[in-house]
Amino acid sequence: MSLPVNNDSSNSSINDTLKKNSASAKDIQSDFLKMLVTQMNNQDPLNPMDNSQLTSQLAQISTVNGLENVNETLNALLAQTAATRAMDSASLIGRSVMVPGSKVAVADGVAARIAVDIPSTADAVQVQVLDKNGSVVRTIDMKGQTAGVHDIEWDGKNDQGGTVPDGEYAFKVTGTADGKDVGPVALVSGKVRGISGDSTGVLVNLEDGTSANVDDVRRIS
Repeated sequence: MSLPVNNDSSNSSINDTLKKNSASAKDIQSDFLKMLVTQMNNQDPLNPMDNSQLTSQLAQISTVNGLENVNETLNALLAQTAATRAMDSASLIGRSVMVPGSKVAVADGVAARIAVDIPSTADAVQVQVLDKNGSVVRTIDMKGQTAGVHDIEWDGKNDQGGTVPDGEYAFKVTGTADGKDVGPVALVSGKVRGISGDSTGVLVNLEDGTSANVDDVRRIS
């Protein structure tokens, strides 16, 4: 003779199984059905399973299965979207782009192209070029500027009018409107030599060895 099974403890076991995040919907379904059959076969005739409890448990297992299917579908769509974006971004290979950065090289007395992205109209924009020691060698007053991407005209000279030595320099941009920072973004130019990706999304790989997210590309030429 089979021993009666306590319905409350069985229900608790089923609910505990449903709550295990590590279990897949298929595993949960299998465990659920095994416990349900065991419970029905061994239930106390004087205290049979409540139909409302059975309905609730069936609804839970259906919800878990449905959520996993939705998750799998979303992951597939995201993967497909990422692949499409990577293919579309491949058209940037060989093109010059403007991306966020703060380094500017000078070669043969000529400075590389730099620019600034101004989120909103600024009544004052200033650029400072610094040498490797952090000393300011050139200050460029761009005055007021509207929102958008603007080239920074640096002729490779210092504030005294002399040509700076070849090498790498840093630059920073400040912009204000009514005395408040508008958050300008310094931009550098680079030629795209390839496309790759990581957890942040699709990346453009530049000839200088740096990379930038394709969403950060401000200008293409």
